[in-house]
Amino acid sequence: MTLRLFIGIFTFSLSLTSLFLNFLLFIPVFKLAFVSKKSSVYIIAFFNLLTDVLQLFVTCFYFSGSIIADRYLFSGERLGALSVFFGWIFIEAWFMEALIQIVMSVNRFAVITLKKNDFFTYKNTLLIFAFMVVLTSFSSCCIQYLFPCCRVIADYAVVSYMFVEIEGVTSYSNLLVFFYDIICLIIPTICYGLVFRTIRNSNKNAPANVRKSRNNQEVKYLIQFVFISFFYLMTWMTFFILPLLVPNGPVEWYSIVPIFVTLNCSSNAVIFLSVNREIRKALGIPWLQNKIRGMSTVPSSVQVQSISRNT
Repeated sequence: MTLRLFIGIFTFSLSLTSLFLNFLLFIPVFKLAFVSKKSSVYIIAFFNLLTDVLQLFVTCFYFSGSIIADRYLFSGERLGALSVFFGWIFIEAWFMEALIQIVMSVNRFAVITLKKNDFFTYKNTLLIFAFMVVLTSFSSCCIQYLFPCCRVIADYAVVSYMFVEIEGVTSYSNLLVFFYDIICLIIPTICYGLVFRTIRNSNKNAPANVRKSRNNQEVKYLIQFVFISFFYLMTWMTFFILPLLVPNGPVEWYSIVPIFVTLNCSSNAVIFLSVNREIRKALGIPWLQNKIRGMSTVPSSVQVQSISRNT
């Protein structure tokens, strides 16, 4: 077995497993978001899962399949119509995920720091996402069909996602992707920093039992933020930095990018299954139910329901 074939099988298996985890949560999150209308954070969670599924679909069935088959599946050429279309799906989902990072952090900032519970209503949240879909669709169309340079494709030849550059032509696509990634890093960092400061300040004069509950909640928020942000940050950083680190190295090094993409798309599902009791209860899986019953002895004052990328 060649290294390239091993990478193809590995990324296929990893992304297929991640797809299974995301599909496992898809219906429960949809019901909580749009049927029972439990909270606006589940609307955010649903679209987050949707973007993960789209990225994983391209990674699993087109990108990994092309590596295993040693050719561009379906299109037959690097810039064939279907290759460009799959690239459009991927970059559309990537842009949506970038904006979801912002919406999630602003949601927590509004609720916890500003005490504004009436902004992220069901209707307002849907309007926000409708605008985001239009904006990201236009942005991805610019990259794949309108800008002179450069299209994003899943290229089996370099076992990674890449911009197909044209010598002597400015890559407006690269600049647009970089802009999305930078704002999704800066704004959440500021919002979460202010949220943590609010929690810390509110603990100063609080009774010991209240401080304990708040500290548990703060740790939950911190763990989720660090875990999710780490993979998201590492994914887009490797996309831009890896070519500078190994410009003349073996192309197999670039497989780090789709691996991080898959891990990033898995983090949402992993956190849901780990800490969200409502989702675990909705799934009705026996070992999850037992775990929930085991947690029922914990005092209600310190129980925390964390909602993946949306807390």
